[in-house]
Amino acid sequence: MNNQELSRAEESKNRILVAAAEIFSRKGLDGARVDEIAAAAKINKRMIYHYYESKENLYVEVLRYSYNKIYTLTKGAFIPGVDPRENVERALRCYFYFLAQDEEFVRLVSWEALHRGHYGSRVLPELLYLFQEDLGQILQDGMRQGIFRRDLDIRQTLLSIHALCLVYFTRHEMVQPMWPDDMMSEAMLENRLHHILDLVFRGILSPTERADSSK
Repeated sequence: MNNQELSRAEESKNRILVAAAEIFSRKGLDGARVDEIAAAAKINKRMIYHYYESKENLYVEVLRYSYNKIYTLTKGAFIPGVDPRENVERALRCYFYFLAQDEEFVRLVSWEALHRGHYGSRVLPELLYLFQEDLGQILQDGMRQGIFRRDLDIRQTLLSIHALCLVYFTRHEMVQPMWPDDMMSEAMLENRLHHILDLVFRGILSPTERADSSK
């Protein structure tokens, strides 16, 4: 296969992934049809089976494609020499607003939860390693400097941050009728982010830093 053919193949795969992500996010794995994905991607259905072999394999690749968007976004959040608190805030802000702006990703995560993580388990381990390598580096830097607690459990902290951010977007439609303001308004999003940052810093700052910040 020459370079031109490789380029066409990659372009076709990308069209399939974009179309499949949109349809899977609306209908889930069981509700989506390969015919529908092929029509949206403007590609012959046989090419989908040629590249991915099955609808389930395509779904796994859509999950990988979607999770990689987060990794690409947060990569480089750690800036050596910068106050670790600034690095944490930068990384959380990137992740929070990614979720706010990418409803497709949020819906895919919700569908995968219904499958009890069966398909995501093929993708997440490799990506979680990358997340921990990058975001974990920020926390480790703060621990070394004595700004963050030295007994901080990095894995638990990353899980808590993920939960605090993601649940707001997976459940906001359920909570909205009981909430006085538009939960997706610019003001409410910023208010929610500041609340999350406050909780996170209260949990990760060293006793000395917490005492200084309360003065």
